[in-house]
Amino acid sequence: MKELEFVKLEFLMTLNDNIVVQRFFNVKGFNPKAKSSMELYYYMKEIVETLHYDLKMKTVIYMIDNKEAIMHDPSVMETSFTEGPEVFNIYLKIGDQTICHRQFNGKLYPPKVRYTVDVRPYLKEILKTLTDILSDSDLTFEYLEYELTK
Repeated sequence: MKELEFVKLEFLMTLNDNIVVQRFFNVKGFNPKAKSSMELYYYMKEIVETLHYDLKMKTVIYMIDNKEAIMHDPSVMETSFTEGPEVFNIYLKIGDQTICHRQFNGKLYPPKVRYTVDVRPYLKEILKTLTDILSDSDLTFEYLEYELTK
């Protein structure tokens, strides 16, 4: 029986060019085809949805905590203090090669919320699930009769 090799991957989340979180992790028995799987696509989509929900709830708490200031000065909720877009990026990389990238608008949330985003509560589960998906040999590579591994 041959020994399975470890492949080092990187999970990176940025807000524009600023790193929010960066973690390196090893995947034993890495399946190179996994990057084209529906399971990886859906899980990366789930990560974005979870972060959207978390940011939305933090916005609600922020609004409740600052309701007096917001009522007197609605510009407190102004989310476009900066020029240009503010975009959250989530990357999954092997070395310099990006194998998966998701992006969502950060300007939907007040600056106090988007600049204090905390991914740490989710990080352990994210890395565990990514490791499981990327080492799995029983994955789905077809979507609406299209082969995804071509």
